[in-house]
Amino acid sequence: MQFPNLRPATGALLADRRRWLVVAAVLLSTHACTAWYYAARYVHRQFIINGTAMTLDMTPTEWARHLGNMDAAAYLKVAENFSAGRGVTIPVIENGSRCDKTFFYWGPGAPVVFGTWMKLFGRYTMWPIFWFAVAAQLLFGVVSVAMASLWTRKPLALAIVAVCSGFCPPLQQWFYGIGLTSSEIVALVPLSVGMFLLANGLRMLRRANDKSWRNGLNWRVAAWFAGAGTVIGLFSLIRDAGVVLATFTAIFVFGRALLMDRPRLTGAAVAGGLLIACTLAVRFPVECWNKHRIGAKVVSTSSAGAVWRYGLWLPENACAWYPDCGIGFGHYLDPDAAKRVEQYFADNRPHPQLYSFGQLLQAIWKRPVDAFVYRIVRAPLLWLDIYDGFSVQECGPIADWCMAFYAMFAGFCVVQYRKRREIPEVTYLFGLLLVCAFPFIHCEFRYSFPVWNTLILVPGLLVATLTRNGWLSAQSVPSASRSKQPILPESLDRPQAA
Repeated sequence: MQFPNLRPATGALLADRRRWLVVAAVLLSTHACTAWYYAARYVHRQFIINGTAMTLDMTPTEWARHLGNMDAAAYLKVAENFSAGRGVTIPVIENGSRCDKTFFYWGPGAPVVFGTWMKLFGRYTMWPIFWFAVAAQLLFGVVSVAMASLWTRKPLALAIVAVCSGFCPPLQQWFYGIGLTSSEIVALVPLSVGMFLLANGLRMLRRANDKSWRNGLNWRVAAWFAGAGTVIGLFSLIRDAGVVLATFTAIFVFGRALLMDRPRLTGAAVAGGLLIACTLAVRFPVECWNKHRIGAKVVSTSSAGAVWRYGLWLPENACAWYPDCGIGFGHYLDPDAAKRVEQYFADNRPHPQLYSFGQLLQAIWKRPVDAFVYRIVRAPLLWLDIYDGFSVQECGPIADWCMAFYAMFAGFCVVQYRKRREIPEVTYLFGLLLVCAFPFIHCEFRYSFPVWNTLILVPGLLVATLTRNGWLSAQSVPSASRSKQPILPESLDRPQAA
């Protein structure tokens, strides 16, 4: 009996394992070096806030006190109470004595996660919280490499993604610094997992049978989008933007199919519906819980008026930092409209968000140039962490890093478009959402952090596209017939026949 020769297959398998071991080694070493660097900064008292050198030997109570009124301080106080068995409550001082009050202004996700971690690993110093930040970013790196592998298996490209996940100053200056106990660090993993599931769902939807309405019942597409909706629902318990992300993604998927891919319209509708339904299903138990606690069926009370009542219509000079961030945009354009909106909300009249939106449109219509200038000079804060408009003097390493990545993404889009290959939707989905929301939200650099969940993929994908035997090695499509060629979502590694 003649046995088949298994050596080629075994050799390929071992080579593949070696490649993954190299990528894993790069990932671990990059994250370890970054964690060591920031831990050393704390040990040498190089992180200063409000004149105090912050150290990881501080107790959570001391840390929160030095943070003052920052969001991260509130989350830490609630987490400390949760770890001590006092529930989702925040300590306050009333009549000279300490008491605990129900915490509901923001979502409960971040303090519950922090509190659980402190229960498991200690709540007497800030070291356990620091190691939580390390673990969260390492898991984020693993998911990022897995997501990049959907389009390329080149070790160099995956190693670059691994390095970018562990060395990304825009994220790490916040996660290892003032935002050590912020909701953004807790949201990092669920958002990246949600994007990974969404990327698989979008790829599966594009490959679904397009000859029949039955592709709308494809169980694989449904499973990926349902999973993505569930994880994004968990993300929404930490950051309110999760609900908006799910809704925007559903609209994007359906709208693109309606305009450009009619045979998959049914599938897009089912996928978008599942995405929203699963997101809302995750939020429903928390809404019922808050109904019992505070009498309001919400995840957090801030979400109802954060943008449409306060962010747009508060007096723009009420606080020193409001003008820099753009809070009070509507009030700046029309103070009388601000009074009408406030009265509308105070009277509990129906659909106050729509009324606020209508008032804003009218205010912009009356002063379009002022509205444009007011918003555009604050864009650098959102995208580049530059407070002083487009001042060159304000540019630093963070702004340079951001501009380099945005330029790489633009180059990647140009290359993909010229070769008639699909640009992965997850690389620009949250950025597109942020652009659409820009006229309505105030600007803080941390609001653009979710963009980096997938933007760090771009250098690796670009390298995979440009290397020899990569996708750019394929024969160019003749310009005369280029418009007739379909946009293909294939791997960046393998040239496709025209």
